[in-house]
Amino acid sequence: MKKLITIVIPSKNEEKYIGYLLDDLAKQVEDTRIIIADSSSDKTRSIIEQKRLQHNLNIEVISGGPVSQAKNNGAKLVTTPYILFIDADVRFFNNKEIIESIKYFENHNLDLLGLYIKCYDNDIRTKIGFTIFNFCNWIMQHFVPFAVGAFMLVRKDKFDKLGGFPCKYQTSEDFFLSKQFDPKKFKLLKYHFGQDSRRFRKMGYFGMAKYLIKNFLNRNNEKYWDKIDYSNYWD
Repeated sequence: MKKLITIVIPSKNEEKYIGYLLDDLAKQVEDTRIIIADSSSDKTRSIIEQKRLQHNLNIEVISGGPVSQAKNNGAKLVTTPYILFIDADVRFFNNKEIIESIKYFENHNLDLLGLYIKCYDNDIRTKIGFTIFNFCNWIMQHFVPFAVGAFMLVRKDKFDKLGGFPCKYQTSEDFFLSKQFDPKKFKLLKYHFGQDSRRFRKMGYFGMAKYLIKNFLNRNNEKYWDKIDYSNYWD
């Protein structure tokens, strides 16, 4: 696996989450290179070092920044044919999501692959929200590819050709990159990555739904994205 993929993780003040992700990765990726683009001011880096030693992980920490910049900074250092972008708050459920994704990606000669999202903290409203989102994404996948940036497997040469993540957007950078891919070269694999309800709790459940719907409806409206207020989304 280490000859095929490099994992890139953007991180900012993820002390409550990143340890769990690294525990999960240790069960799947062995000595695969992990680049963490970090801009934390909390205990994130000390936890990364603790987990690196505990699991003997091949981790390299570099400077991060805004999410697109952090991901692009990591991608510039990748020498493998594929990049797997994973968010710092992700968890996995059966320890084979990554290897199965790579197998499918290779066997079907894809450029982009994503997974469905599942709530792991038993918040029923978030579970419903993710289920609706997954259903909509399943319907749209043949027309508008969308690999959620929390788990995005991409062919590096294609990623470079498209210019990486667009830094002009502080959110939805994953959508704006994904939609440039050929739907025939894209797949949503029937596995899940996990996230909790923190974004829904921060923005409010109806507020989050409204936010996502407005973003989708205005996906081609540059004036909307120039004026959007990101303060309720990011801490």
